[in-house]
Amino acid sequence: MKIKNYITIFRFHTLKYKFLGNLISIGILGAILFAILIFLENIFYFSSNTKLYVYYSFVIITLGFICYWITFLYLTKNEKIHIYKTDKLAIDLGKKLFPNKEDTILNALQLERNAKNNESKILALSYINSIIKKLKNFDISLLTKHKERSKYKIALLATWSSIIIILFFNYEQSAGAYYRWINPKKEFLAPKPFNLSSTTGAIHILGGEKAEINIKVSTQIPDTLNLYLTPTQISTQERDSLKLQFTLPPTANFEYNFKLPELFQDYSYQAIVSARYFWEPWEQVTTQPETIFVTDRPSFETFYTTISPPKYSKLPKIQQEGNIAVVKALKGSEILIDITSNKILQSSYLNLNNVKINMVNSHNAASGGFTLLNKGDFTVNLVDKRGITNRDPISYLIEIIPDHDPILNVIQPTQTIDLDNEQTIPIHLEIIDDYGFTDLQLAYEIRKPAYLEDDPFVSMFILDELTPDSLIQSIQRLWSVEDLSLMPGDEVHFHFELSDNDNISGPKKTLSNTFIARVPSLTNLYDNIANSEEEFYDNIVENLEGMEKIKEEFKTLELKLLKSKELDWDQKQSIQNSMQNAKEKLSSLEKISEAIESITDQADKHKLFSPNLLEKFEELSKLMNNIIPENMQNDMDKLQSALENLDMKSLQDALNNLAENIDQIEKDLDRYLEIFKKFQAEQKLDEIQKRLQQLFEQQNALDNDIRKLDKDSDPSTIQRFTKEQKRNSDEFENILSLMEEASSLVKPFSDSTSQALSDLADSQLSNKTKSDLQKTSKNLKAQNLQSAQNSSNNSLEDIDNIMQQMINIQQQFQKETVSIMTEKFQKLMQDMLYLSSQEERLRSAVDQSYRNSPRLKELATHQQMLQDQLQAITNQMMELSKETFAITPEIGKGIGKANAGMKDAKTNLTERNTSQAGKSQDYSIQGLNEAAMGLFQSIQKMQKSGSASGFEQFMQMMQQMAGQQEALNQQGMQLALGQMAAATQQQIMQQMMKGQKGLKKSLEQLINEMRQSGEKGLGDLNGISKEMDEVIKDLINKQFNRKTQERQQRILSRMLDSQISMTQRGEKEERKSFTVKSQILYEGPGGLPADLGQRENLALKALNESMKAGYSKEHQTMIKRYFNSLSKKPIDKENENNIIK
Repeated sequence: MKIKNYITIFRFHTLKYKFLGNLISIGILGAILFAILIFLENIFYFSSNTKLYVYYSFVIITLGFICYWITFLYLTKNEKIHIYKTDKLAIDLGKKLFPNKEDTILNALQLERNAKNNESKILALSYINSIIKKLKNFDISLLTKHKERSKYKIALLATWSSIIIILFFNYEQSAGAYYRWINPKKEFLAPKPFNLSSTTGAIHILGGEKAEINIKVSTQIPDTLNLYLTPTQISTQERDSLKLQFTLPPTANFEYNFKLPELFQDYSYQAIVSARYFWEPWEQVTTQPETIFVTDRPSFETFYTTISPPKYSKLPKIQQEGNIAVVKALKGSEILIDITSNKILQSSYLNLNNVKINMVNSHNAASGGFTLLNKGDFTVNLVDKRGITNRDPISYLIEIIPDHDPILNVIQPTQTIDLDNEQTIPIHLEIIDDYGFTDLQLAYEIRKPAYLEDDPFVSMFILDELTPDSLIQSIQRLWSVEDLSLMPGDEVHFHFELSDNDNISGPKKTLSNTFIARVPSLTNLYDNIANSEEEFYDNIVENLEGMEKIKEEFKTLELKLLKSKELDWDQKQSIQNSMQNAKEKLSSLEKISEAIESITDQADKHKLFSPNLLEKFEELSKLMNNIIPENMQNDMDKLQSALENLDMKSLQDALNNLAENIDQIEKDLDRYLEIFKKFQAEQKLDEIQKRLQQLFEQQNALDNDIRKLDKDSDPSTIQRFTKEQKRNSDEFENILSLMEEASSLVKPFSDSTSQALSDLADSQLSNKTKSDLQKTSKNLKAQNLQSAQNSSNNSLEDIDNIMQQMINIQQQFQKETVSIMTEKFQKLMQDMLYLSSQEERLRSAVDQSYRNSPRLKELATHQQMLQDQLQAITNQMMELSKETFAITPEIGKGIGKANAGMKDAKTNLTERNTSQAGKSQDYSIQGLNEAAMGLFQSIQKMQKSGSASGFEQFMQMMQQMAGQQEALNQQGMQLALGQMAAATQQQIMQQMMKGQKGLKKSLEQLINEMRQSGEKGLGDLNGISKEMDEVIKDLINKQFNRKTQERQQRILSRMLDSQISMTQRGEKEERKSFTVKSQILYEGPGGLPADLGQRENLALKALNESMKAGYSKEHQTMIKRYFNSLSKKPIDKENENNIIK
């Protein structure tokens, strides 16, 4: 036998030993698994499927084990497994037989394989045989055994013994479990610990009714009892396919009562108790399935409510489904209910606030309705062919949408207004309603003064501007009350009544507050003006005193700073206090200017002043607005900055500048105060004239009424006429007192006018008039109608005579004041032209001198003399400016230009710069001539009655712009409604901005033209321009709010007011002033023509007068050039060349 055969035998015994070991392990594990399966079966009562799964698993494991060993043996035989290869086994066998030389058998095996190739075959064979001999002496099977195998055998025996003992002690359960395991295809039910049964059984109810189910238990259960209701019919609605579950805890009496909710379909019910623990052999205990049979009621398949609002609302019909349990509609709406049911209907009806309303039925459909007049609720009730009704009908709530009262906002007029001569009341209303309007009315009541004891006159009229179907409107119009024949002291109490179009409950009416329009008497108006003027006068005096104090403070501070090197805290605080006082006084000056504007506006509104006097007050108002020097605020800022930086030099300069500015303000205030006194005198004359005119008109109207009286006249009418006559008599006495007051005011300006007023007040004519008025009143009271008529006629003639005398006095005062002022202006102009001729003569002397001429010093001295004379003329003009506004800024500029030219000429002559000195003198001459021309124009304006230059153009342009502005305002109203898309709003705002900019450009052009033509009253136009700037700014920022809308309305109102004001100023006869012709003739360069003709004729005549005055040829050339430039006529070439030279 070869060595290889011994190794093969060794491999066999090794694999056999391993296989037997695997069988022992399988025996142990199989025994344990068997015991586990028996134990689990006792607990869980596995189903047949589970048991079959276990059997199949055992079969698969066994087949796997067999396949494993077959594959393993095949691989071993083919030397595929390393540990069982021949060489590896030879080494392992060598280790066991030859421990000292382990590779003995491997070497013999290798020699055996290579026996043919060995060099010493005999020696190799001898070695192989010796190894084989040794192998024969050993039992190779013993080499594969191990001591651990006996332990495994003991474990196997112990495991089997233990399992047998355990199964023996639980023989019945184990036998049962074993039986069930060996019969895997047979189902064995686990025993139940208790029984459940339904004592109720099958149930029959109507849809929507409730039911009860009773369940009985054989013994107390350890867990909750569940009741499951399963729908027996298949439904497409998920809601109807839901399984319902109800639970009850364990009870002691073994009975359970389930109270079910309302049921609407058939259900199968079953009570179930589930095992609490997973190891319990039973899963659940149930009752036998029972059925709840539900007989269904009629129900709604469709439900629609149609709401038809009343016609006046113009709202569309609304349809809503039955799932909305609230019906909201206007009162008077028609409510129609349309339904279909799942059953054929026998009848149906509405239950409206416990009132039954039958519906019309058709198969499974029904329809019915009602008129909504009261809130409440209603239900829809169905009855099918079986007589079964729908259970618990839904209650639908009825809500009435309120039709609110219309909203009436009165923008204009104000609560109380005073009517002016136009007797128009501006009306601007904004109205809003839900569904529309019926009418807008104005109700008014005319109340006479209480002393007349006359009953009020009440009336009403409709405003046609209302659009009934427009929900948001702006109503604007002017209400003229001229046809109401109102008299001074009368009041019109009026309000607005706005009604909506509700024809169901009746139109709802909104009443505005009551507004009062008064016709003020001239006495009241002039008293108000007088009070305002007195307050204005007192404020000026108070500010003069305050300004003087502040000026002294600044001068004192300036002197202290000159003595100090540094500013201490007390000085700094003094400066701060003085600055604060100055700011307060400047603020007070602004309020004074507002006061004079108020006087002017009030006088203009009620036409209390003549046009000339009104223009003078307007001029005073403008001057008051500009009384604060432009650089004063800058000086205040510099003072503050220097104070913070502790700059002593800057502090001194700033204090000095502020003191000079305040001194200038003092002079201006003093000047304006003197002028204001003269205005008051003129105003009193105007007041007397107007009150006489009104008294004449009232007496004339009363005289006509008295002449209509006869013996059959109503005594109450005679009594009323008596009271009116008494009122006229009292008014005449007040006018006489006013004459005495005016005499005192006029005296400083005209003694003759003052004396004439005093004489007229005390004249026989005044006493006779007073007596005739009193006789008329007494005769009326005694009902001596003929005597009353005669005395009334006499008093009327007397008042007319007094009016004529008053006109003469007023005209004489105007002539006298204009004549005096003209004389002063002519004297100034003569001096100005003389000074111009002297400057021209000096200019010629300078031209004839050379740079090193010894005469230059003499000429400089002469220039200084002329400058001193100019200063004297300037002082005269300053004094004259306290009496009139005719000293215009243009004149002041000419004087300033002349003074600057003389100063520069004097400096250049001192420096022997004759060329530059001549240019400065030319500049000075130009200023003197401009000042003279300004004086000449002022004289013309004083002697003219007024100017209508540019009036027609103004009216036409203002009318066009007002129309364009009104169109822009309408677009603004559309924006204010907010009922358009955002893109549309942006487009409208762009159009409005473009239109508003165009209007502003046109307005600026108009202002420039009016200013160039010399027209007054541009303040309101400038105010319109500022309002337009604010509107344009809002539109650029894409903002349009209520303030923007109000600005647009103010722009339009001001435009209309400007037209009215200019129409009255330009066209009304009573506003025309009279031309005053001067009776004083003058000769020389200052002489003015006696004929007040056109400007070109005046200029030519003045030129002729000047040419004959004996001036030198050079002076004549200058004068001719000057007057030719005025008349825009060319001069001859020769003279022009002389001028250039």
